[in-house]
Amino acid sequence: MMPSSLPHQSAQSVTFSNNQNRRRNHKKWSTSTIQCLVLASILFTLSLWLSVLLHFGSGPIDDEIVLTKDYKLDTTATQQQQQQQQPKAKATIAYAVSLTSCGSSANRNDNVANGGHSSDPSFSEGAAVLAHSIHLSSIRNFAQSGSYYDYKLIVFVHPNARACSDIFEELGYEIQIRDTPFKVADIKSEWLQEHIVKSGCCGEKEYLKLYSYVQFDYPIVIHLDLDSLILKPMDDLFDVMLAEKSKGVNAKEGGGKEEEDIESTRKRIAVMHDDPLPPSGSIDAYFTRDYNMVNPGKKHVGVQGGFIIVRPNQAAFDEYIRIVLSGNFRMGGGWGGKYGGYFGAQQIQGICSYFYDEKHPGSGVELNKCYYNVMADPPRQGEVGKCRDGREDCEDCRDTPLEEIYSVHFTLCQKPWHCPPLYSAPDKTKAICNKFHGEWFRIREDLERFRAMERNVGGGEVGEYIKPKGVYMPEIFRGFCNSGQSRGYIPLQ
Repeated sequence: MMPSSLPHQSAQSVTFSNNQNRRRNHKKWSTSTIQCLVLASILFTLSLWLSVLLHFGSGPIDDEIVLTKDYKLDTTATQQQQQQQQPKAKATIAYAVSLTSCGSSANRNDNVANGGHSSDPSFSEGAAVLAHSIHLSSIRNFAQSGSYYDYKLIVFVHPNARACSDIFEELGYEIQIRDTPFKVADIKSEWLQEHIVKSGCCGEKEYLKLYSYVQFDYPIVIHLDLDSLILKPMDDLFDVMLAEKSKGVNAKEGGGKEEEDIESTRKRIAVMHDDPLPPSGSIDAYFTRDYNMVNPGKKHVGVQGGFIIVRPNQAAFDEYIRIVLSGNFRMGGGWGGKYGGYFGAQQIQGICSYFYDEKHPGSGVELNKCYYNVMADPPRQGEVGKCRDGREDCEDCRDTPLEEIYSVHFTLCQKPWHCPPLYSAPDKTKAICNKFHGEWFRIREDLERFRAMERNVGGGEVGEYIKPKGVYMPEIFRGFCNSGQSRGYIPLQ
C-alpha cells in the first residue's frame, strides 16, 4: 500500500502542506501563474516571428524572385495551353503594301507630284487598321478566325518616302527601301518614257509592287493598297495554290490539304463568271479586274492594281522588267497593242493583264470581285445600262452578304479616315459602303482596345479603353468622326 499512496501524499504536500501555510502558498501560486503566463506569451511571440523569418528570411529581393518564378510558371502554362489549342501554321503569307511618297494635303490631287494613293498624309491610319484586320484573320487569332496561316507585314518604301516610313516599323511592318525596279531613261520608247511617269496612281513608282515577286522567304505574297481591309481568312486560295505545286502533300506535313480534299476546296473558290480553275500545277496568281474603268464589252480588261496574290518567282520579275524596257506599249492600244485604254494601263493594271492573259495564259485566276477586293461598284453602266463585263446578265456585288466577303477596297466608298458622307452616291452604293465603313471602324475600335490591353499588361501608363465621343454618324463611325470629311476624323491614339 505504501508505494501506491506515495504519489498522492506528495501531491498533497506540494499543494496543501498544512493549514498554517495555506494562505502564503496560495499567494505564491498566484504570482507564479502570472509569471508563467507572461513567459509563455513572450515565447509564443518569439516563435511566431521566428517562423515568419524562416519563411521570408531571404528578404524583399528573394520574395520578388519567388513571385517571378510563380508568374513565369503560370505564363508558361498559359502559353502551353495556347499552343495546344493553336495548331502549327501551314505557312507564313507575306502581306505587302507600297509607300511611294509622304504626300501632302496641298498636292493631293496631283498624281505626278504626290505619288498617288499613298500620298494621303493620314496613310498610317489605313496601314494600322489593315495590319490588324490581317492579324484577326490569321492563325494568331485561331480561336475566332480558324485560319491555319501566319502572316508577315512588309512595306516597299520608295527613297522619296523614307522620311515618313518609320511609322510602319511601329505598326509591325518590315521596311524595305526599294527604288523603281528599272530606269525610265532605259525604256526604248520615248513616248512611254514621257507618259509612264505621269499616269496612273503614282507614275513609274507603282512598279514597286513588282518586288512582291522576289520575296523568296514566303511561298505566297499578297500586295494590297493601304485603303484595303481583310474580313475573312483566305485559306482556300492558299491551300489550292500550295497544293497545286506540291500535288497534294499531306496536311500533317504542313503542305496543304490531302488530295481528296483539294477538289472540294477548289469548288469553294469564287471565280469570276463561274469559270473553272486552271489545271493542277499552273496557278501562280490570283487577281480581280476593274470593269468600272472600261466601257461595256471591252476585251482585255485591266487587273485591279490594289489586290494581287502571287507566287514569288525571279523569272517572272525579270520578264516584267524586260517588257517595260522594251517599250512595247502602243499609244491608244496598250501593251502588245491590246492591253490599254484605261486608268493605270501603263502601270500594274495594264502590264499584269498583259502578263497573265497574253504571255502566260492559264497561270493567273480572275477571282469574283463580289467576294474579293470588293469595291461596291455597280455592275452596269449607270444603274440600268449594259453590263460592264460585256455579258447579258451581271451579278450586282452590292447584294453580296457582308459575311461572305473576304476583302474590301475603299475606292468608290472613299477612305474611311476621311469620314465620307457619300451624299452623291446611289442609295444602293451608299448602303453597302456604310457597311464597309462600319467594318473598318469596328476593326479600328478592336485595335484600340487591344492596344489598351497591351499597355496594362506591360505595366505602362494606365490603358483603360475610353470610347471616343465623335457625334458624326456614330452608328457607322463609332464615335471616331466629329464631322464629315478628313477634318472631322479622330486619329488613332
